Amino acid sequence: MTLNRRTFLRTGAVAAPAALAAPAYAQGKRKLQMVMSWPHNFPGLASIAYNFAEFVDKMTDGDLTVDVAAAGELVAAFEVYDAVGSGAADCMHSTPAYITGQWQPAVFFSQIPFGLTQVEHMAWMNHGGGQELQHEAFREIFGLVPFTCGQTGIQMAGWFNKEINNIEDLRGITMRMPGLGGEVMRRVGANAVLIPAQEIFPALQSGALDGTELQGPWLDTVSGFYQHAKYYYAPGFQEPNSAGEIAINANVFDELSPSHQAIVQHAIQSANSINVGEWAYNNAQFYQTLKNEHGVEVREYPQDVIDELAKMSAEAVAELGEVDDRARAIYASYSDYLKKAVEYSVAAEVPYYRARVRQVEVTKG
Repeated sequence: MTLNRRTFLRTGAVAAPAALAAPAYAQGKRKLQMVMSWPHNFPGLASIAYNFAEFVDKMTDGDLTVDVAAAGELVAAFEVYDAVGSGAADCMHSTPAYITGQWQPAVFFSQIPFGLTQVEHMAWMNHGGGQELQHEAFREIFGLVPFTCGQTGIQMAGWFNKEINNIEDLRGITMRMPGLGGEVMRRVGANAVLIPAQEIFPALQSGALDGTELQGPWLDTVSGFYQHAKYYYAPGFQEPNSAGEIAINANVFDELSPSHQAIVQHAIQSANSINVGEWAYNNAQFYQTLKNEHGVEVREYPQDVIDELAKMSAEAVAELGEVDDRARAIYASYSDYLKKAVEYSVAAEVPYYRARVRQVEVTKG
């Protein structure tokens, strides 16, 4: 199966809504209209936009402010890229996984199955040329200046209403999964669909979904998935990290003063740093809640499932790297660093995790 736009998320162009006014100027002050793909107070995601807005306000003494609108208030969750690219809004928080219907290689900057973890992703973006590659592509294709903001870390594979004992158990199920992970699931015979995060619970409840993934214990618990799916699987092959981003309309960014451009970038970096710890802390806490209060059965995919997913992932990523010349350059850069990161993690990190588990075992009781 060759990757094509129809197997990925579809996002339509959006006209500039009447509710979105032109940028506000008053006595040297400017307000940026921000849209995001999440509801207000959505755990681990909405806070990114609000932290960014707070930091910008404080660091500019109110000369530059950001008005945050939740998904559906001004534009729908999957329309934020179109809104900002067209100039209907000034900036946004979302994930590149939601724009693969327009340019598939965008997913390299968010989530690659069996790919980079959160720390490795930031290493590639900030030190391995990833950010430069993304800026060049997104400015030309979408009219955006993007900056990574939001790092979920290694996710869970997802929730299922039946046990997954072999690869056959994935065939024919309907599962919510975005981006390239969804394409991989389709290749092993599942029906992968993408719906906004806030619509997952009712879809599970009604039986429209047989399974879903969203993130990890924190967001999944708050979303209530355990009420309608008994089995919780790992590892999250599809999203070893899911990077979000704050993107700004390129013309708007260029109009900002050099000091305001720098402040915007540092505010994004600060919001990202806070979010990394936010996910790690709360996932550990809510994992205990799922096990001890809700009796969730946490399982690991069988080896044959992992092997098949690994094969299909390698094929899909390689095809993605041949979409166009930009994709080839991005794929070459990404895969080169991934090989080195894997080799180092095998030498240093994997032995440490084994040793830490052993330390818990020998000091028990």
